[in-house]
Amino acid sequence: MQRCKNFWATLLIGGLVGGGTLNETAWAGPPTDAVRKSVDEVVRILEDPAWKKPEKKEERRKLLEQMIAQRFNFLEMSRRALGAEWNKRTPEEQKDFASSFQTLLANTYLGRIENYTGEKVQYLKEIVDGEYAEVYTKIDNGKSAVDIIYKMEMTSGDWRVYDVVVEGTGLVQNYREQFKRILRKDSFAVLTKQLREKAEHIKAPGPAGDDSARSR
Repeated sequence: MQRCKNFWATLLIGGLVGGGTLNETAWAGPPTDAVRKSVDEVVRILEDPAWKKPEKKEERRKLLEQMIAQRFNFLEMSRRALGAEWNKRTPEEQKDFASSFQTLLANTYLGRIENYTGEKVQYLKEIVDGEYAEVYTKIDNGKSAVDIIYKMEMTSGDWRVYDVVVEGTGLVQNYREQFKRILRKDSFAVLTKQLREKAEHIKAPGPAGDDSARSR
């Protein structure tokens, strides 16, 4: 699949990480608090010397993955990314696709945040419309700033992310376009297989820019 200009680099290194360098707004509603809670939990683990030991790497990754799954609604992200094709698939096919897509995103995320170097996060504002919300943030690494919007939905009593927009480029839309290109020339089974293989490949931090499964 096609690379999206530094998409995962900006999103996953700084997008949900802020730590002690966090610059908070004067107020924040529940959606912003939800993002901040995930930030604090992730950074606490990343900065804990006990979790930095080599022998703790796999255990730490599992813990981080659990935290990610609590904040990101991967099933909804999968449904939106697959678009109209989602309703054509059986429940089993949907489950298999969502599982592969979640593993791809989680493994990519984990690989990036392990390179955390204290980027600054500003929470700018939030817009709430019923069960939907957008949390506006700005990431500053000291050389440049990037605008990131977290699109969230109230699910089972908690605010969960179903899309992330970086400098106007949405994660879901980006993948939807890539999936459409694959489905035009290959089958749904091939698409799911590619996702599964790419997810297994991205298990350790790689070069910035190696950010998604590529089309053949």
